[in-house]
Amino acid sequence: MNRLVAVLSAALDYLREHMWQIVRFVVVGGLTFALYFLLFRVLYGTIGFGYKAAISLAYIVTVCCHFLLHRSFTFGVSRRMSIHLGRYGAMLVLNYLTTLAVMWTVVELLRISPYWGPLASTGVTAASSFFVMKHFVFVSGRARA
Repeated sequence: MNRLVAVLSAALDYLREHMWQIVRFVVVGGLTFALYFLLFRVLYGTIGFGYKAAISLAYIVTVCCHFLLHRSFTFGVSRRMSIHLGRYGAMLVLNYLTTLAVMWTVVELLRISPYWGPLASTGVTAASSFFVMKHFVFVSGRARA
């Protein structure tokens, strides 16, 4: 029981210490998700691309915006872009594979509309992305409190 209290206390301390950075992370995430879903909707629903091509193209466009916004706004980094790009790329490979797996699960396994795929995959990847970006991707930059 004491161990659980200590873990919860540490988690709350972390949230308090990084509250504004987490708020910025959520704002950027919301904006980029809106772009992601809109692009998927246009490519899949309006233009008629297959769901795999539509989600892939939407993903590529969105991650460019995602990287730049998180780099400058969320984590306050202005130097060492080449290192950050490489680390961010590693995170994206993992997130992209997760996205494809979730889309496959939504469409092929659950047999529900592909429109649920971006929502589900974003929920899955967003949970870990803050920590990966803060402690691996943008670790060389000064973080704004």
